Amino acid sequence: SSHIHRRPIGSVSSSSLSSLSSTASSNSEDTTKIASIEEITSFASSNGVELKFTTSGPGYRGVAVAKNDPENILGYIEGFIRPAGKILHADKMEIFKPALNSARQTGFTGGGTFLGPGLLIAFVCFLHGKENGCEVVEFLAIDDAEFQHKRLIRYYKTAGFKEVRYVGEELKDIPDRLVWGGCGTLMTNELDGVLQKWTRIIRGASGKNMEN
Repeated sequence: SSHIHRRPIGSVSSSSLSSLSSTASSNSEDTTKIASIEEITSFASSNGVELKFTTSGPGYRGVAVAKNDPENILGYIEGFIRPAGKILHADKMEIFKPALNSARQTGFTGGGTFLGPGLLIAFVCFLHGKENGCEVVEFLAIDDAEFQHKRLIRYYKTAGFKEVRYVGEELKDIPDRLVWGGCGTLMTNELDGVLQKWTRIIRGASGKNMEN
């Protein structure tokens, strides 16, 4: 329903983005292949999306709002850095279709790439994980309905993720269900590989936009 994506953002601000940019650009050598936070926020802004990012302890939250209507929340990602291991845990990921439809009525064109605003939110969150020593991202593609689940899997594979296993209702799946809170397909990949792929997509889209 439309009220979900219209709730006020409240205390969410872009303050964490500035601190993220100061460290992401000065990290290890392979960051030279990966877009900086400034490049991502600039690309997002030029395509009608404003990005917000906040942290609380090991937790993080990335939000995308329509640039021309800041109360219109297009989507969000929440998660945390696991205390053991170098894993970025993405707990909740949601894009609100009614919000996208509303934004399109005022000129929003989809977020600049074929992967939509979800890529932009995730990019910021993944940079945060990378600068905090994470090497891998994990999340569960929730299985609410078979048709929708298959679409989700296709989308995430296109975005650069790999299937690990299906978390179902069986006894052996109980530990995973406790971690993830439901059934679905566990997806993963290395942060660097995904960020490099997304950097190529964004820079390719930027080049096309300049040509038009």
